[in-house]
Amino acid sequence: MIFLTKKLFWEDAYIREFEAIVTNVDGNKILLDQTAFNGRGGGLPGDVGWLDNTKVLDSVKQGDEIVHIVEDELKIGQKVYGKLDWEKRYKIMRMHTAAHLLIGIFANKEGLLVTGNQLGYDESRMDFNMEILDKEKILNYVEEANMISNKGGKVKIYFVKRSEAMKDKTLIKMAAAMPPDVDEWRIVDIGIDKQPDGGVHVSDLKEIGKIVVTKFENKGKNNRRLYFKLE
Repeated sequence: MIFLTKKLFWEDAYIREFEAIVTNVDGNKILLDQTAFNGRGGGLPGDVGWLDNTKVLDSVKQGDEIVHIVEDELKIGQKVYGKLDWEKRYKIMRMHTAAHLLIGIFANKEGLLVTGNQLGYDESRMDFNMEILDKEKILNYVEEANMISNKGGKVKIYFVKRSEAMKDKTLIKMAAAMPPDVDEWRIVDIGIDKQPDGGVHVSDLKEIGKIVVTKFENKGKNNRRLYFKLE
């Protein structure tokens, strides 16, 4: 797979600082030859931080690229030192892996698919195609998720040829979405769940902490919403 911007967070999600060269400028929209900033998309907020002394206000996925929205205009060819707002990034890494853990349990126990999600720094939400909202059952599943995360387990990330991945029907967890039409899929495997994913995760389930349900909502026919936070 060849991308114009090298995604350093695909190799190591714990990279907080890096050096790069500005390859394209469109006003306050900047492309780099490599980046540790994960762009907004798929329910995840974009990373923020700094390029030298210039604030990165947002980062956005645009096709295979990561577009950095900066406060001050930079110049093509300029060498920059990138630094993530690590506190925010790490919160999303924990939230994202927690979401995969819940997805895995809900899919295995109920055969449920995700119909929507939005991860936040302090609270996140997930929608499932559950016919009837059974709060007690969901709380039991969340408790099971906490037992698994407390025990710990390595988060594995690897690439698989699309033709091979398509043979495994259990990889698709989104009700109305398919991974992009690329030759290889990036797979995130936490044991109880594995699925195509281009985002950032912790390296061990122990880092998630405790998942706490904050609210339930009915969001139309066969669509149940779960809000949660991490402690």
